Amino acid sequence: MQRLTRIALGGIAIAMLALPASAQRWNDRGWRTIAYKTVNGRDTDTIYAPGRTYQRAVRLCAINAPIHLIDFDIRFANGGHQDAPTRAMIQGGSCTRAIDLRGNRRDISMIRIRYQPVARHARRPLVRVQVR
Repeated sequence: MQRLTRIALGGIAIAMLALPASAQRWNDRGWRTIAYKTVNGRDTDTIYAPGRTYQRAVRLCAINAPIHLIDFDIRFANGGHQDAPTRAMIQGGSCTRAIDLRGNRRDISMIRIRYQPVARHARRPLVRVQVR
């Protein structure tokens, strides 16, 4: 009986450890992650959004290292775009403010980000795109 209890508790612990990985897609405010990109460190990068993502707002998050974001240009599937001037230092683990997308729900195809170059030997920031 004791062995069965240990096995059951072990299974529960493993399930709880697996929960954060599945919970990363949504957070408590309704943000959903649609893309990740480790920036190359120069000064611009493009993040492609797979599939159709009709959304009302977007934000960028730095995961593992800070990034000095200048702005980002949101490109839509219909050929339109929206520039989002940011000019902010985003610390690792934090995000930009929410950028409301003009018009009704829009289909994001890619986001082109401009940032200050990252030092040669510094850790490359992992940027996450979240929408709601």
